[in-house]
Amino acid sequence: MHWHPTEDARRVNLETITREEIARWQPGETVLLSGKLLTGRDAAHKRITDLLAHGEKLPTGVDFTNRFIYYVGPVDPVRDEVVCPAGPTTATRMDKFTEMMLAQIGMIGKAERGKDGIEAIKNHGAVYLIAIGGAAYLVSRAIRSAKVIAFADLGMEAIYEFEVENMPVTVAVDARGEKCMTSAGRMAQAYRYDSGALGVIEQQK
Repeated sequence: MHWHPTEDARRVNLETITREEIARWQPGETVLLSGKLLTGRDAAHKRITDLLAHGEKLPTGVDFTNRFIYYVGPVDPVRDEVVCPAGPTTATRMDKFTEMMLAQIGMIGKAERGKDGIEAIKNHGAVYLIAIGGAAYLVSRAIRSAKVIAFADLGMEAIYEFEVENMPVTVAVDARGEKCMTSAGRMAQAYRYDSGALGVIEQQK
């Protein structure tokens, strides 16, 4: 199966991204991410919270300053894969950690954000992007390398560093706190729309 991005998709270099740049992104816009990002789910966020609460330093390599975090718990690879299907985790579960984590400038997950999460995104000029929850295989194909950098004991919920190329996502909450959907029904419509808008998938012959 092959995927080709649409010509009008915004291509983003994660190594040089700035808050000034993401301030220009619009809700509903298709973005293709290339570069390095960090991962983290509930357990990693809770571990970070506990460390900071006790005045302890984060592990080497765990620096979210001006980075994007992908809410995912990747499955171990098989054969020559980098990771197995790596679909996003529901982002509302991370809302209570968002204010603490917003040295980062962007988050990637699925589903809508809650009121507290959106307020934190707006206050910090960050952005929330959605990956297609039903296309974990497509997302995993954009991942070129993956390595654990912290909390290996958490298994799939450890913090990984992914290097991605043209990872397809959509702007769900922009830096002004504006959303591209306001209900579960409209979210479902957005996913169906994005499945076509992100590009063309061809069956390999």
